[in-house]
Amino acid sequence: MNKIMYFGSENDITKAVAVIKKHKKLRSMKEGKARLEIQKLIDKHNLKTSILLNGNTVWSKKRILQNLERIMKHGTLYDEDQKKPAILSHYFHQFLHQVCGSMNHGDIWGWIHVYPTAEDLKQFFKKNEFGKSVLEWLPDWHTDAREIVQEIMKKLFPFQHYMETRRE
Repeated sequence: MNKIMYFGSENDITKAVAVIKKHKKLRSMKEGKARLEIQKLIDKHNLKTSILLNGNTVWSKKRILQNLERIMKHGTLYDEDQKKPAILSHYFHQFLHQVCGSMNHGDIWGWIHVYPTAEDLKQFFKKNEFGKSVLEWLPDWHTDAREIVQEIMKKLFPFQHYMETRRE
């Protein structure tokens, strides 16, 4: 039986509980499948609360990929004009250091100091701080994060993705 927990504002939690409760099978599904279903619900309903399944956050693919697009368009993870981390979102930063094999660099500025550009972010996804690609680093059960990382890799390495799909 899967255990679902919610963290956030009262309004955000109320909305998330109402959405999740409509999907009664989530509690009895295999964890990998349940994580993907919850991720779809988070993105479809723009849920802002943190939803944990069996103690681990289920991540919004939509929020992370939107932030990645901003980073790629801008070329850096920070806004040079405003001198603040306006490009890398707190949410994406949490994903990077909680899931992708990055040590905690103190705060978002510490992370940006180590990986200031979109090219640096690209290199991190090739080889994280533990010497593996981010996709290799992720456990199989973490299906929501794996799906996000696969989409990130397609965006960061479009030619490589094109060549891989041609071989299939």
